[in-house]
Amino acid sequence: MRYGGILDLSTVDFPKKLCAVVFFVGCPFRCPYCQNYRLVEGGVEVKPEEIAKKLRENYLIEGVCFTGGEPLLQKLDELAKLIELLKDYGLAVKLDTNGYYPEKLINLVDRLDYVAMDFKTVPEKYAEVTGKKDSYDKFLKSLKILVDSGVDFEIRTTVVPTITNESDLIRMGEILVSYGVEKFVLQQFRNEDVYDPKFREVTPYPREFYFKVGKKLKEILKEVIVRFEGEHVL
Repeated sequence: MRYGGILDLSTVDFPKKLCAVVFFVGCPFRCPYCQNYRLVEGGVEVKPEEIAKKLRENYLIEGVCFTGGEPLLQKLDELAKLIELLKDYGLAVKLDTNGYYPEKLINLVDRLDYVAMDFKTVPEKYAEVTGKKDSYDKFLKSLKILVDSGVDFEIRTTVVPTITNESDLIRMGEILVSYGVEKFVLQQFRNEDVYDPKFREVTPYPREFYFKVGKKLKEILKEVIVRFEGEHVL
């Protein structure tokens, strides 16, 4: 497995749990606003047992969050082994994913405790944002897997001016409703140190924008969360 390190303790990366965060290296996307772009390449090769051993020594945590990069870029058998080891240690496992690997997600979803999947933008902008022509179709396949699985999950969007506006977000909410999704999260965009230098000049939406759109989304979705300088359930 290729990974970039471990954050020993987080209070924000796994709902209602203290967790460690494992950063895996590699991603098929090149989203211009990505703040973890240094994890696209590099890292070190390790075995699942090595990562599990480090996490087992952390007596403060209740769970582990896999993030990246894109965790599902790793080999399926190694991911399954790592999850198995962590479960044996009594740890819950959360996956952060962009949804590009439904064929791996379907093999792992029943072993996971929580999934957070990115919904980048409206369908016609998806390929431009991600750099992959088939990224939206694969997102929809992963979305159906999550809905059908019964696992606890959220769909989240980092709200970036020039990529998503108010009407885009409402339309995205309607797409989620059509698939039976209940939880949609709007995340604050930060323009510091992002992959595309041009996006460092993009002014983020103000706080009021998130709550205005969030309230409209709440009319069609069961749960809407705004993550802007804290977490706010609408």
